[in-house]
Parts: sequence; C-alpha cells; structure tokens
Amino acid sequence: ERNAARRTLNGNGMNGSLPPLPVADDDDDDDECDDAGGGGGDGMDEDGSEKGGFGTLFGHPYGALPYGNIHLAAPPPASSSPPIKQQWHPDTVRHTGLGPLLRQLNDEQVLSILSFCDGPSLCGAVTSSRFLYVAGHHEELWRDLALRRWGEEGFTVPSPDAASASCNTDGTTDGASKRKNTGCWKDIYAYNHHHNKTSHQSKPPTITLAHDPMPMSGIYSDTFFRSWLCRSFALQPSWLSTHTVPTLPHHEVTTSIFVKEYEEKNIPLLIKGASKTWPALAKGSDHKWNSEYLLKTTANKTFRATSGAAPLPASFSLSNYLKYCTSSTEEAPLYLFDRTFATKVPQLLEDFDGGLKDSCAWWKRGDEESGHDLFSVLGEGGRPDYQWLIVGPKRSGSCFHIDPNCTHAWNAPIIGRKRWIFYPPGVTPPGVFPSPSGDDVCMPISIGEWFLTFWDAHVERRKDPDVARRPLECTAYPGDVLFVPHGWWHMVLNIGDDDDDAVGSGGESKDDRGVSVALTRNYVSASNLSDVLRFLDTRVSQISGCRDRKEAVPPEELGREFRRALLSVEKETNTKVVGGRVEEEKKCDESQNNDSDRGKWVDLLERAEKRSKEGWGCGAWVDLSTPCTNNNSGLSNDSNASNEEKQRSATTGSSILARAKQQSCPTEDAALGANRSGTAATSSSSGGFAFHFFEL
Repeated sequence: ERNAARRTLNGNGMNGSLPPLPVADDDDDDDECDDAGGGGGDGMDEDGSEKGGFGTLFGHPYGALPYGNIHLAAPPPASSSPPIKQQWHPDTVRHTGLGPLLRQLNDEQVLSILSFCDGPSLCGAVTSSRFLYVAGHHEELWRDLALRRWGEEGFTVPSPDAASASCNTDGTTDGASKRKNTGCWKDIYAYNHHHNKTSHQSKPPTITLAHDPMPMSGIYSDTFFRSWLCRSFALQPSWLSTHTVPTLPHHEVTTSIFVKEYEEKNIPLLIKGASKTWPALAKGSDHKWNSEYLLKTTANKTFRATSGAAPLPASFSLSNYLKYCTSSTEEAPLYLFDRTFATKVPQLLEDFDGGLKDSCAWWKRGDEESGHDLFSVLGEGGRPDYQWLIVGPKRSGSCFHIDPNCTHAWNAPIIGRKRWIFYPPGVTPPGVFPSPSGDDVCMPISIGEWFLTFWDAHVERRKDPDVARRPLECTAYPGDVLFVPHGWWHMVLNIGDDDDDAVGSGGESKDDRGVSVALTRNYVSASNLSDVLRFLDTRVSQISGCRDRKEAVPPEELGREFRRALLSVEKETNTKVVGGRVEEEKKCDESQNNDSDRGKWVDLLERAEKRSKEGWGCGAWVDLSTPCTNNNSGLSNDSNASNEEKQRSATTGSSILARAKQQSCPTEDAALGANRSGTAATSSSSGGFAFHFFEL
C-alpha cells in the first residue's frame, strides 16, 4: 500500500504498472533549479532541509497534485458532524463538483466534453464548481478556442508586463513574473474576443487585467498535473553535460575535410565559430539579430507557428510571438517554423547568406556546379521546401525525427543554445516506434515527456557494446554550425542562456534569454544523391515540402523531373519549372555549350543511379519486399532489446503512450517541416505517462 501511495496512477487511478520518473541529480547546481516560483525549484524544503525527488521551476498554478497524493488526503476534523464524515471521500472535490453522472468519466473525457464549449460557455462552466474551475482552465482548451477562431487571420497577444502590472493592488509590478507561470491563452482569447466585439466603436476600451489563478486544494489528477510537469520540470545538469558529437574549430575545416570525412561518411559534425562572422551574429554589426532589430526588420509581416499538440497552425507577427514566448506554459508550445521568411523579409536572408558562402564554402546555396544543393536545379519555386527560420520559447524544440526527403541539413543557432541528441541510422531512440514503412511513428509529442519517461533508457543506450549504435550528444551555441547527416534520428531542446558564462560566441543580450532563434537549411549533395533518388522512387507518400504549393513539382513527378533537371545543367542552359515540369531555355549561341559539363552530370547521375538500384546507402530505410537486415524500427534486430520491446515494436498501429488502453491516437506530426518525410507522430494526452509521487 505504501508503494502504491507513492506512485501516480494512470487517469483516475486504474493502472499502477507505470514506470517511475528518473532520479534527480545529486548535484543540483543547474541555474533552472534556482528560478523563482514554487514546486521545489530550489531543491529545499521550507525548513531548509534537502528536498528529495524531482525539482520543478514553479508550482501548479491551480494546485493540482498527482493522483497518488489522494492516499494521503486527510479526512475532516473530528469535530465535523457525523453525516459529513460518513459522506467524506478522499476525492470529494471531484465527486461533488461533477455530480453522480459526470464523475463516472475520467478526467480526459471531461476535458473532451469541455472542448465542445465556446468561450462564454467555458467561462460559465468554470464558475460551477472547484473541480470544473481547474478543468476549465486547462491551457490547451483556451489555446484551441483561440486557434480555431483567429489562428489563420492572426491575433493580438496582450503584453504580459502591462497586463500583469495592472492586476496588482499595491502598485507593484511583480505580477509580471507570476504571469509567466500561469499561461496566456485565456488572456489572448479574452482580449481578442473583446476587441472584436468593440471594434466598431471609435475608441474601444483597453483590456489590461490578466487572469489570476486561484489554487484549489483537493484536486488529484494526473491529466492536469502531467502537462504542467512536462513543461515545468527543472533540467538536470547530467542531461546537458555529455558531448560526443565530433567537433572541430572552424579554421581547421576545409571543403575537402568536410566532404570526405563527414558528409560522405554521414557523420554529424559541430563546427565551432563557423557563423560568428555572419552579419546576424558579428559583434558591432548593424544587422546583428536581437529583439529590437528583428522586430524592426519584420514589422507588418506574419509567420507560421505550429505544434504537434495543437489542432491548427497560427499566424503571428514576431512582436506577438515574442510576447507569447514570455507567457507560454504549454507542454508543447507553438513553434515558429517559417519556410517563406526569405521571401517575406529578404533582409533576413542577406544577413546570413553571404556570410555562409564566405565561411562555409561547402554549403554555398545553389552551388550545383560543385555537386552541392542539387535540388536547386529545379528552381526556387519547383524544389521542395528547404530553409526555415526557427523561433521558439525556452524548452521548446522538436521531438525525434529524421529530416525529410533523405536530405542532409545544417543548423545555426543565432540566439540561445540548443541541445541535440542523435541516434544513428537504423537505431531508433527509446520511446520511438516507427512502422516498418516509416509512414507512421508512435512517440511522445512533447520533449518534456520524453525526458521524464525515457531518459534512463537513453543513458543505457550510451553503454551499447557496439560503439556505432551509441547515441551522440552536444550543445550548440550561437556562432556554431551543426551538420545533420541524412537518416539520423535527432531531437532538439532549446535551453536558452541563463548566465553570462553560457553566452556563446554570438554574445546575445540578457533581454533575449529564454527565446531561441536559429536558421536551418536542407540540401542534396553528391554524397546522398543515390539515397534521395531511391527515396523519391519508393517513398512517394513520404515526400514532403511540395504538396501545398502549386508551383512546386508534384511528389509523384519529383524523381523524374529532378533527373531531367540534372541532365539539363549546361553552361548556357537555364532550367525553370512550368506547371510542375522542367523546361529548358537555351540561349542563342549554341556553340557555347560545354559538353564536358554535361558529361560530368551524366557520370554523376549514372553513379548515383547504380548505387540507388543496389540498395540504400543509409540504414535508416529498408525495403519491405526484402529481408530486413537493418530494421527501420531499430528494435527487432537490437541485441539489447527485450522480447517485450520487440513485441511492442511490431504493434505499429497502437500508441506507445496509451498501450495499456490499446488505443491508437495518430495525429498529424508537426515536427514543423522537419519530421520524417511526412510521417505521423502519435501521443496520448490521456495520462499514459508515469509520474512518481510528489510532495509539493
């Protein structure tokens, strides 16, 4: 009974066979653990004694506790009248708050019913009982209401500082820090709802009050506690200390070394200082990226943000998005991942593209002459999406994925640090279960959920007897550029900059801490051309980045048109895409054609075609019609995988996070343009996640 009391149970306490949380580090010196707020962020109890268990940055804003705490719920005082004591139930707040019918539902089902309410109805529901007050303020409910109503057209995010400051009765402005821990979607909904209703007035009133949560005692729910914990847990120092990705200073990297030792061998490489001379990062540059410069440069422009847990994307101005980052407490926050930034704001492209050509000649954009960025032969409109501006709050990022269309990539942090974890091709990370074809992937949608559930399994993978199967890890700082080879599983966690020593070579200001800004670009080169051709021929359903643009080559024609465009590369030949097809525009002087150039491309394509027909060069993909010598699931051929794991990996249609319920919960993956060629991530929001007992 004592063990059961110290374990959080699934849903409403019907499943006690869930794993515990990882053990907190003994050396709790991470800066995040010292942030203001409740919940044991400092690792100490009020009496000064050391606190056991797992640290958090702030307490649950509505007082919800894991369901396991119900075993320690105290009955009413002895002075209570007998009728009240006889009717007492440890979960009395829920029982009385939902009534005899609704209390038969679990908390996830209650949230599902509340999701059908509009804003005014949901406001009415939260006033009916203490339990519905907490349930009705579930952050995702208000997020979905706002996105369905204003997501496409855009909305205003009220300033956290101004709104919170107006809530104080003593004239102070300390409410701003409190606002950061309470979420912002209800305020966003209220502000935009009121503004739309009063927009016809010549001078509509201003909404300045922010929602101020009231903690409720007696709320025991894994559903409410889980999403909060996945966002508020303190990063442990051991999670950030390992560095195993090969690393070289920029001055030691040449085109020959990079191509032969890393790109052709398909090995990640962190290049220190490779971007420090770019205008976006250079000290003293008039174009150095910070909040002030970015807001000025992107004025009146909107960008697209998505989340694997959100029903719809959202359009944000950068000003509104930065205010959202300041207030967000979602488990899987919206992540700005915009593919059209270079067209919307050409200055942003100029701030790094020229510097890239000078500092990293092996990554020159459109340099198909040297066998790099071969998709550029299709033209800007015809090629699949390939470059993105990435902005997100601290603790955002992308869950495990393989980059689309078999492409390589590079990633350059501009503001804020990024933590990377790689798994080699054919070795699937713990907690990630792809189907044999790769069309579907069952995995946690939130990064926090993966860290809290599968970190211990990840640590064990570091000890794999086969060194080639071990994961690689690193932290990239502003000024660094990371090479991401094709076929490698990887996840990214934005960890910000908490102290002066953590500031990288980019030297970002304190005002920018907590917000991550980065650039990434995917490309095809001679080293992965054979796998790209095979992918375009055999994985048409997984081709991404060209399905929602009319000018792009359609997926079913991409392989053929890509080959045609490669063969059309001549000195005096331009190629363009018209109606999804490649057309040639030859200049008048036919005598200027260079047959040697054409021969080079014929040879390159012939070699790639030959290797493509022989099989995959990268172990991330297998052909289902042939024996799986390197299974894409990464488990059935893993000598360290248990029989239970092998059986689970074979059950590709069910969600690993809700396997106990045998439910499948596929959702559209929003690894934000960077997931595995259009595969889908599956997660359970019903509390199929284990939490240890907490004393908060």
